Amino acid sequence: MIRMRDVRKSFGDLAVLRGLDLEIPPSQKVALIGPSGSGKSTVLRALMTLEKIDSGTIEIDGDPIWTLVKNGREVPANAAHLRKIRSKVDMVFQQFNLFPHMTVLRNVTEAPIHVLRLPREEAVKNAMALLEQVGLPDKAEAYPAQLSGGQKQRVAIARALAMRPKIMLFDEVTSALDPERVGEVLAVIRRLALETEMTLLIVTHEMGFAREIADRVIFMDEGRIVEDDLPEKIFSEPKHERTREFLKRVLRPLEPPR
Repeated sequence: MIRMRDVRKSFGDLAVLRGLDLEIPPSQKVALIGPSGSGKSTVLRALMTLEKIDSGTIEIDGDPIWTLVKNGREVPANAAHLRKIRSKVDMVFQQFNLFPHMTVLRNVTEAPIHVLRLPREEAVKNAMALLEQVGLPDKAEAYPAQLSGGQKQRVAIARALAMRPKIMLFDEVTSALDPERVGEVLAVIRRLALETEMTLLIVTHEMGFAREIADRVIFMDEGRIVEDDLPEKIFSEPKHERTREFLKRVLRPLEPPR
């Protein structure tokens, strides 16, 4: 479903992705962990076509993102090709990115009506089912300013699901939330992981959550994949010293108060 080959990306003199190779089969749930600045979010943004890579190739469901074959030769992707790619992938961001002037229901129905060309009645029916799924059917007529951070993030998940993607990307979706709101968002993603066939790629600092729901955990550092294994292997028997060092730091038990 996802294939990246020798992907490189720099911002000025800063190399963010350094020859990344990655394959994710259909329906797999993958957690991407690592320190800040390791390139995790850039991987997601590249898959969403929000960042154009400097070199290498990326394929989504067998189609290259930035090129297409025309008359037997490879040419730069046109707008129609990019729309086709984007129809297969959606992303939930750290900062919700809801339209503040639209109700929750309109936030969830706007793209299906105007992009997928769904009849309004069908889009509304689907949206209400998704709001039910994320536990917010009573907030359909509310505006984002009237919601808590956790509620906004759940609406953002419903909005992404409304586009019926094959791949869902989650970029540290709990990092902007108050601690008491984290659980309600993770519960929604947990249900997606358990109950759907979508391919999920989740950038997270919630190690316990990654261990629980992922089929596979990838540890990145300095733009490279350092370790890629089953959750129980990564968290119990990491092979690389850099992985051990990172996990020791993030999993360190709290010191008792003095």
